[in-house]
Amino acid sequence: MKMKTIAVVALIVLGWSAAASAGPFEKVPGGGLRHKTSGVIFPARVGLFRFEGTKLYGSAGRDVGAAYDFEPTVRGDVYVYPLGTYGKDFNAEVRVQQNAINRVNKSVKLVSQSGCQLNQMGRNLTGIRVQYDLTRSIFQSKARRCGSQLYLFRDGPWLVAYRFSYPIEQGAAATKSIADFLRLWQWRVRGTITRLEQTSTDGRHS
Repeated sequence: MKMKTIAVVALIVLGWSAAASAGPFEKVPGGGLRHKTSGVIFPARVGLFRFEGTKLYGSAGRDVGAAYDFEPTVRGDVYVYPLGTYGKDFNAEVRVQQNAINRVNKSVKLVSQSGCQLNQMGRNLTGIRVQYDLTRSIFQSKARRCGSQLYLFRDGPWLVAYRFSYPIEQGAAATKSIADFLRLWQWRVRGTITRLEQTSTDGRHS
């Protein structure tokens, strides 16, 4: 009976080890993480933004997210998931993101919606940018009026979404920091992690 108990415990431990190794992320140089399925890298820092942790939205580990904050100016969240996860096509996925923003915030006002371009290692990706005014809590503060920006891009079978929120009176500074984030975060290039870390050491980089 004792040997049987030991065997069962060993199987449980092996099972835990296998589950850990089969998780959706792996560490990369520079303190970042790589999403195994999509190949997208989440660096420890992107410009002024610090990586705060990952999020899992599906048991298969294909629908994930990460928080990036430039405290106390901008709260950021990014999401990586397969096209068709929530909507049948890109436009349907945009509506899903917009509906989520309307659901979790108050007094949401659509300010603008337009197409936008993003360069990923020489590849120009076309996406969408949506700007809002809304009310939400940010950085443990009480609910306040904020600006918010949503971006969504398609990269092959994958979607990458960005959501940023900031105190509305800090809109100009926040918009510049967000533009830097969009420019600096190269999704699948390990070599850029060191560059991102170096860039982030000067809080007033251009």
